[in-house]
Amino acid sequence: MSRLLVDDVTKTDSRALLNVSKMATISDIVTPTNQYLYASGANELTLVENCVISVGAAGVFKTGNTVLNAANLDVGSAFTVGCDYYVYICDSRVDAQDEQYVISLNSTYPTGWNASNSRKIGGFHYGRCRKVDGNLQPTNSSGVIFGTGWESAVSNGIVPRSVWTLGHRPKCNPEGMVYIGGGTWVDIYLNSDDGEMGLKSEYNCAPMTGTEGMNWYNFVERLAKSGKRLPDYAEFCAYAFGSPAGLDDANTNAWSATTNSGRDVTGSVVNAVSAVGCVDAVGRVWEWLNDLITRAEHAKNTENHPNEAWGWDTNTPLKTGEKNYDVGNIYQYYYNSLAALMAGGGWGSGARCGARAVSCNDYPWDVSAYTGARGACDSL
Repeated sequence: MSRLLVDDVTKTDSRALLNVSKMATISDIVTPTNQYLYASGANELTLVENCVISVGAAGVFKTGNTVLNAANLDVGSAFTVGCDYYVYICDSRVDAQDEQYVISLNSTYPTGWNASNSRKIGGFHYGRCRKVDGNLQPTNSSGVIFGTGWESAVSNGIVPRSVWTLGHRPKCNPEGMVYIGGGTWVDIYLNSDDGEMGLKSEYNCAPMTGTEGMNWYNFVERLAKSGKRLPDYAEFCAYAFGSPAGLDDANTNAWSATTNSGRDVTGSVVNAVSAVGCVDAVGRVWEWLNDLITRAEHAKNTENHPNEAWGWDTNTPLKTGEKNYDVGNIYQYYYNSLAALMAGGGWGSGARCGARAVSCNDYPWDVSAYTGARGACDSL
């Protein structure tokens, strides 16, 4: 460590010079609130005033109250459902010009700019938004809480709780996530394969399930690689709130009709969105949760655990899932003692699907085509 500044009124010591480069190092970014970006309309963001932001080592800017919309896009003229966008502050390097703001699909820097003259300051997801009041209570088009037709009061827009900044974001990558409160972010979409042994939250994708050989353990492992974890039941109830219940004879409000034969893709049901913006929290596939319980029944199994008594299973049930290697055994009192909670309901569960629906039956080593997951992460 060395002294950065000295008190030298004659300015003969270079360390006493408070130039732009040094100011950028000191200030970096100073904001009156961590949430200095917020959704101020279906298709607009507002950047609050009095943020001090450095761009590279050549410009330090103080923001005014600024509205950003599709006119700020680097490419195109409208936002697209299912996409994550990034907000940049850019410096033309012309002394007389103020900062410029650009919204881009590019996660590195916007088109026409580079890493030295632009800086990412936040982002958002453009998707499905449920109509809610100021207390996150779902309303119909007339503003009546759970009034007639509230289930279909859904429109396209910037998902308000997906807006993130450098000071308000999850510890993991923020794409495809919403803030549910209490320092917790969750994935908007049921998780699909990211192609790198992790998971992603993405629109219009088939959610990973036991069809791809996944069990509870595999989701835990893959989510850890993505910097996330499984949510617990309390968190599920929070992010699923406001999602309409399923129907036996239709997929109007959730992918739940008893005639369904498979999972289909995320986001295919417009009404299947919660108050905070989570999609398919009801129906589609059951969601593994972090909660583990002991099953109520005492079951015998002549092959794996023939006696109702504490002991190791004769054959370990744990060696299942996409990674088939030795992982030990389970010491339990009876067959399939351990169960992991699942929530929401599956593609054919009908009216039993709902924002508090839960199953206490499946053991974590079960590889089931009707069970998937979504990730959760703590705030930075």
